Amino acid sequence: MYSEAMTYRQQFPPAPFYPRFSSPKALTEYQRADQIEYEAIMNHNEAVFYEQYEAHMRTQEEERAAAAANASSSEFTFSELGLEDPAAFNNFLNQDPPADG
Repeated sequence: MYSEAMTYRQQFPPAPFYPRFSSPKALTEYQRADQIEYEAIMNHNEAVFYEQYEAHMRTQEEERAAAAANASSSEFTFSELGLEDPAAFNNFLNQDPPADG
């Protein structure tokens, strides 16, 4: 691919600067206009970047806040699960549970 590009460049060399710019002043004006256009493009790109970055950071912060609000307690009560609180037996590690009579 590189050799093809070099062959193409040899067959079609870039236009020389002198006929395109008739004087050093014309070249300087072109360079100044090109620099202004380039800076405008870069300023626009920077503004778009910060807009997207700030939107992303806001979304992440909202997700963190939602996760923190939902993760305040990972324990459920018996009533939240639709069960009655078994006050008589709540020690699941007890090897000798009380007999239901």
